[in-house]
Amino acid sequence: MATHVSDVGLAQNAAKVTNTFASNLFRVLTEGGSSNNNIFFSPMSISTALAMTFMGARGETASQMSQVLHFNILEESVLHQSFADLRALVFSPEAPAGETASQMNQVPPSNSAEESVNQSFARHIRAQFARPAIPCTLVAANRLFGPKGLDVLATFVDDSKRYYGASMETLDFMGDAEGSRQHINSWVEKQTANRIKDLLAAGSIDDMTRLVLVNAIYFKGDWAAKFDYQDTNFNGKFRTLGGSEKITMMHQTGKFHYARDDSVSSSILELPYLKNEVSMFIVLPDQVDGLADVQKKLSQEKIDSWVTDARMRDSPTVIVSLPRFDLEQDFVLNDVLRKMGMNDPFDVGKADFSGVTGDKDVFISTAIHKAFLKVNEEGSEAAAATSWLMCCGIDFPPEGAVEFNADHPFLLFIYDNKSRAVLFMGQLCQPNQ
Repeated sequence: MATHVSDVGLAQNAAKVTNTFASNLFRVLTEGGSSNNNIFFSPMSISTALAMTFMGARGETASQMSQVLHFNILEESVLHQSFADLRALVFSPEAPAGETASQMNQVPPSNSAEESVNQSFARHIRAQFARPAIPCTLVAANRLFGPKGLDVLATFVDDSKRYYGASMETLDFMGDAEGSRQHINSWVEKQTANRIKDLLAAGSIDDMTRLVLVNAIYFKGDWAAKFDYQDTNFNGKFRTLGGSEKITMMHQTGKFHYARDDSVSSSILELPYLKNEVSMFIVLPDQVDGLADVQKKLSQEKIDSWVTDARMRDSPTVIVSLPRFDLEQDFVLNDVLRKMGMNDPFDVGKADFSGVTGDKDVFISTAIHKAFLKVNEEGSEAAAATSWLMCCGIDFPPEGAVEFNADHPFLLFIYDNKSRAVLFMGQLCQPNQ
């Protein structure tokens, strides 16, 4: 895979594709009973795994995938080069020098019942000054796992390596299915700094498994302006549709990009990470039940307008209140993608992935996605992995300051400023879920 960007325009077009897919997937995930639940996923991870799979799709299978993934935005001849350029533009090849996965995981834990608020506060202050600020770490890794003896076309293997950096590794699916599953899970865990564990459940690999395509994404970054532990309220309240929950609420006041979108009665806040290469955007409805309208109207165009509107005017002074929270979710995406229009890829009798093996003997048996996000005073940590199994307390505010109190359900997305790609997206409705 090329390690340089051949065309920034191609990369940004690929970002538009993933953002469009992200908004459509989010709307489907929030339909029905999931509209008031926590949701978190990486559209970049899912889109990349699907794009790798698409290289082997033919006929109606390819047509359905192209429609759902909005690949029609891209010229067919440069589709995979566009994804290669997007990856080269967005992702670091490795973590900052001297930083290990274990170091990246060292974030202050929440207050426990055995520890007083004063003790917790003192420990947090020590931790704050003990660890140097970490610039954004953003790493992606792809790999193909196949059974011994599987005859995969050389063009598919070569293109997977060229465009997605996905090398091929053979495992003994038939003789040691459980060992193969554990090996794949260990690889994913390593790529995501031990955050995504057990991506593939017990029994998901068997002697009928033909190919496993895995994409893993890991992100960690410190805020450009950290929240001060002295201002953290350990007895904060988060309002939900069912009442309220006790949470830890962080506070700070400063100059931030901010906008209003009255079409969804919401405020938009940008919280940049160090170096301003990546930002978290929070879309906060005015009302506790206002997220439903945001969900219905979410689109790629909305995302673009929120980012543009927040940055087009002078940054006001904003009084920010934000929960300290974790989001961790896993999805089996088969039914969701079928609902979006991808039916044939999951049908053993209709799937056409002849570009993988030369025959119509491969289909997607299970599409699995897991994602993780931790937000605290220091910054954020996020990870995601996607696998495709193919088988047979505040001071008085300054005058004129804007209040942004995220004490009720909101939408968030982590945004790469160079490519304009949404790396992660979700909603927080139940902080203690």
